Amino acid sequence: MAAAAESDPLLPPARRASMLMDCLAVLRAVHPPHRAAAIDMGAFRRGLRGPLGPLLPPADASGDRFDALCLFDEQGVLRDAVEDLCREHLVPHPALEGHWSWGRVRAEQEERRLYEILRRLPPEEYRRARALLCEHPAGAVRELRRAWDGLWMRFDFFEAVSDWPWCRLEGWWYPCPVCRWPMRVAARGSTVDVRCEAHAARGVHYRCTPGGHGDGPVPLVGTGRAAVAVQAMPATTEHLALTRPVWRYGTLPTLMELALRDALAGLPHTRVWMWPGTVRPDEYDLHVEVTVPGRRKRVWRVDAKAWESTTALADMLEQRDIPRWALTIVLPDHQEGERHFLTARLRGRRMTVTTVGRLVAAVRAACGAGAR
Repeated sequence: MAAAAESDPLLPPARRASMLMDCLAVLRAVHPPHRAAAIDMGAFRRGLRGPLGPLLPPADASGDRFDALCLFDEQGVLRDAVEDLCREHLVPHPALEGHWSWGRVRAEQEERRLYEILRRLPPEEYRRARALLCEHPAGAVRELRRAWDGLWMRFDFFEAVSDWPWCRLEGWWYPCPVCRWPMRVAARGSTVDVRCEAHAARGVHYRCTPGGHGDGPVPLVGTGRAAVAVQAMPATTEHLALTRPVWRYGTLPTLMELALRDALAGLPHTRVWMWPGTVRPDEYDLHVEVTVPGRRKRVWRVDAKAWESTTALADMLEQRDIPRWALTIVLPDHQEGERHFLTARLRGRRMTVTTVGRLVAAVRAACGAGAR
């Protein structure tokens, strides 16, 4: 993770420094105290550029050793072997657990890898990939290949649903009607609850009684206001879904962005661009302009955020460089109560905080469409 931070030219300096400090703390924790004290930030960063031996803890009889491994090639580019190392050799360690849970490390790796791949795409392919993360996050392999087409070989973020016991019910899985990702199955005595982790608060939850249904799927009974009928899918190796981190930080924000676009489509005097950057399409998500004759033009540069923790979101945004233009951070409507907290944390950083519903209302008022 430290090498990835060192090699990313687009990473804000404050974010890079924070990641390196975290990584250095983990590294020191696996060394005896007298050796840990000798590894300061300068020694750590120099050590990342050479063979890893001097940075590693004393050798023992267990596990692989990577003393001769160099993370960067002669041109200073991160080697492919680093990704192999992360995938094949990293194992949980008590010192690591003291700083990051294993799940957090895997999620951080997946999220960073996703955005590194997206950044390499030309703007048009970037926009297409972002939309596909939302429109085709799970399904039959044949359908996914057809939808992703030429981008399929660039994205290896799919896993077999058959490997996920938490979403299987008698050999079937159920896609959320909102995000199309597998819903979670949880036994409650003689009944089973089926709900989307992200959209249960919006009423996407069901109940069923397993058993006695032959070879077909267990029928679901909607228990929420958004529990429309869903088609069960066979939980086989031929059905794939995006990994959870990619769904959490790729699919869910894109859903918000597309919902905003659709809510603003057709409004008078209003133009909306998705992912408008040409050099960096990920600078922000939507560019909204309202130009009413005789009035000053209104502009919103929207960065949609679907984080569970607004505290963690505030920490991340504070580590960014102050943007060159005012940004509007948009939260889901159910986080309305946390809007003021985030506003206070971001004061002086050229960022305002609103929710999806509030932004739509503001744009409608600016263009003269009035409240819905």
